[in-house]
Amino acid sequence: MRRGTGMGRGGRPGWKALAVTMGGWLLGGCGEQVSPSVRLSTRVCSGTPVLEGVRYLRWRVTGVGLEPVERFTPVEEGVRGAPAVASGKGRVLEVRGYTDLPVSGGRVVAVGRSHASDWSATPEGSTVDVALRRVGEYTRPSLDGDACLELAEARAGHTATLLEDGRVLLAGGFQLDSEGRPSSLASVEVFHPSRGSLERLPDLSAARAFHTATRLPDGQVMLVGGEVWTAGEAVPLKVAQVLDVAAARSTSVEWAHARGRHAAAVDASGRVLVVGGVGEGGRVVTEAEGYDSTTGRVFSVATPVARVGMGAQALGDGQRIAVVGGSDGVTLQPDVLVFAYQEDSFVPVSGGGVLREPRRDAALVPFGSGERLLYVGGHASPGEALTDTLLASSEMVLSEGALNAGAAPQVFARSGPCAVALPDGRVMTLGGRGFGSGGLVSDPHAELLFPGKDGSGAGVLGMKNLERPRYEHTCTVLEDGAVLVAGGVEDDGGERATLGDLFVYTPPPLD
Repeated sequence: MRRGTGMGRGGRPGWKALAVTMGGWLLGGCGEQVSPSVRLSTRVCSGTPVLEGVRYLRWRVTGVGLEPVERFTPVEEGVRGAPAVASGKGRVLEVRGYTDLPVSGGRVVAVGRSHASDWSATPEGSTVDVALRRVGEYTRPSLDGDACLELAEARAGHTATLLEDGRVLLAGGFQLDSEGRPSSLASVEVFHPSRGSLERLPDLSAARAFHTATRLPDGQVMLVGGEVWTAGEAVPLKVAQVLDVAAARSTSVEWAHARGRHAAAVDASGRVLVVGGVGEGGRVVTEAEGYDSTTGRVFSVATPVARVGMGAQALGDGQRIAVVGGSDGVTLQPDVLVFAYQEDSFVPVSGGGVLREPRRDAALVPFGSGERLLYVGGHASPGEALTDTLLASSEMVLSEGALNAGAAPQVFARSGPCAVALPDGRVMTLGGRGFGSGGLVSDPHAELLFPGKDGSGAGVLGMKNLERPRYEHTCTVLEDGAVLVAGGVEDDGGERATLGDLFVYTPPPLD
């Protein structure tokens, strides 16, 4: 298996798995300057070695009150090529690997970006971690040696949440035994993207799967509802847990209704709307609820939302939340509901539209501008997905004065795809449940969807299939624009297994 070391173009020696240099600090005539210590990781256990064919590195530093500083250096200089800049706040170091200088037709083959941090011109200096990854490839982080990084526990139906410091919180989920029977998980771990490592955290107070995880404005993460398997039955949960990862503590919040497989979204002021899901006795939960993170108050929502398999997403400036698609268990729901917080609760407001093609278990994600949502894939059955109800389409939900459903790109037919919005407006979809011999199986397809200009039609770029197809996995956009994919279920129509791998895909930059 190839690692993140090797020979560069023309027989150039590659870097070792982890290149480190200790930067210094300078006092210049133009004010305090800082050249931070840069730890640049190129260690992977799969895919093309990161520096293969790289001749030049482009270093670019941005930050508060700083004109971007950019320079190209030969790859042999390593991290010594990082530029010195004025000390200050919110500094970000981006590194790109080029096959040659751009003026000579060089192209970008590797990208990495640091977490925003304050750089100080002191003898202690600042340390910056950057993971440089190959673009357009699925890569797996490597431990020391040839071993690939694995989750502490194989999991599916879990949540993955990007934290304020750039790490990803992976919580709960379920695991299948050798007989295919599920058991809920209470384990929690954190992925460090810049280091390519995992850290185990204390277990949740209650095991749960098919819950929601919402990052609140203060950086805490609220896990709501979910299911725990007891004596072979899925029992919905009523108690939520709010995790403060930075302070290593948590608090419990009691909701009025137990539910799992629901949807949740937070508005710009930190108020969480929770709708639908499956409750006690397998009934569809009609009652919607809200939570005010500034006061810790749980409140009821008068408008019923009896749905499962729907999506919820904040719109535009975050003052409104759209609830799209799903089923009441008997009938697909075509209405797009829009809520805003008024007079101590969430209330329906104008702007709702109607889907052209009602569906459930689709993926709802921002697309292009913050005023557009894309509803991708899913199926046209009010109950469980069937092979003849899988949808190879998507719909646009627009918010320009009023919400209107509109046509959007054709996609691979699948239910429950994982879809994420990239910082440049593109949407990436991966996996789900698709067609197979004899029924539904894990789907390997991945796509990049491009928004059209001025709201015009969008385009689709097919990507290399996943090495292992999966559903009930998570996809998380990292701070550097790469996508972390973790866990899921691999099902070939006969055998089912819970996956414990994780990998990163770095989309080719548009600039």
